[in-house]
Amino acid sequence: MPEGLKLQRSTIVKLIKSPYELKQAARDWYELSDQIIRSFDPELRRIETEPCVYYKLTDGCKFILSVHVDDYIMGYEDERYFEAFIAHFQKTIQMTFKREIDFMLQIKLECTDNSVSLSQNRQIESLKRKFNVCDSKRVFTTPMETKLKLTKGDANNLPDIPYRELVCSLLFIARYTRPDILFAVTLLCRFLTNYTEVHWKAARRVLCYTASTTDRVLFYTRNLKAPALELYTDSDWGSDQIDGRSTSGVLLLLYGNPVTWSTEKQTTVALSTSEAEYIAITSGFKEAKYFINLMQVEMKLRVTPIRSRVDNIGAGYMAVQSVTNKRTKHINLSYHYVREEISEFLKWNMLPLRQPPVTSSPNHSIEDSLKSIEIP
Repeated sequence: MPEGLKLQRSTIVKLIKSPYELKQAARDWYELSDQIIRSFDPELRRIETEPCVYYKLTDGCKFILSVHVDDYIMGYEDERYFEAFIAHFQKTIQMTFKREIDFMLQIKLECTDNSVSLSQNRQIESLKRKFNVCDSKRVFTTPMETKLKLTKGDANNLPDIPYRELVCSLLFIARYTRPDILFAVTLLCRFLTNYTEVHWKAARRVLCYTASTTDRVLFYTRNLKAPALELYTDSDWGSDQIDGRSTSGVLLLLYGNPVTWSTEKQTTVALSTSEAEYIAITSGFKEAKYFINLMQVEMKLRVTPIRSRVDNIGAGYMAVQSVTNKRTKHINLSYHYVREEISEFLKWNMLPLRQPPVTSSPNHSIEDSLKSIEIP
């Protein structure tokens, strides 16, 4: 029974309508919103892999709707279709709408006819004032020191500093608009339960760097000549001084524009650089698979083959060749997911696989070694 409500002979009541901020409220609101949207037009489809995105792509009408709780972003070409949708929605729920988007989820959007830029400078300035940092005139050119070594502190004797609050705030910014600080922030996230003054100093440096580079924004332009999907993966080898694990980095471009990026510590200990890179490739392909399902399977927009950039020849050949030897037989089965994806694509599309030549010439330069392998 909710506090303040008293009924005789009863301790349980049936909830007819979800009050705001109740746990069930978000789910009930989504079901109501979904019912209203789908009743407008039978051709307006909801993406199964992304149930908060609706679309209609026909010759006469192109309409895409993205829902985040009670915030909606709509892209459309037919003005009459858009106005009809608004009128239909307002029959049930009163809503306000703007022709131009200024802010969405604390992200500032600046739109032109051919470009969109995203930034969180207002939030960065707010963090700068809140934590009272960056008062000095010193300007940092990198978010963290070169080859910074961090060790665990005493979890039972943590300093009285807002370390977790600062790092988690930076993580939100890094994941949405500032990929250049993501590695440094995720590294600091490994010490949320055992931080020290050294970690606090490193976190302050990340914020100072971010505040001094607010001119760097995510800039998206129309570039249909670029590859539909282009995947970059990389990895270090055994960089973690505590458990010897490597870190993977993934960047996915859609028509030359960054749409997802991540960096995470690998769950297993790689025994070679090729193995570490191979694990990173698998992580990248899982990210790419999401966009393939979203655009190619659901919306019927062809985005394959994927141009995959790998700076390790051995990892590239491990991905495209189903072979087993003493250097690969111990690798976890889950990391061979990328082989299955490549073989299935080749089976159904019958595309030739392009690989860089391998040479043992003494003039074989490091630039030749870093040639990318194009994986369909």
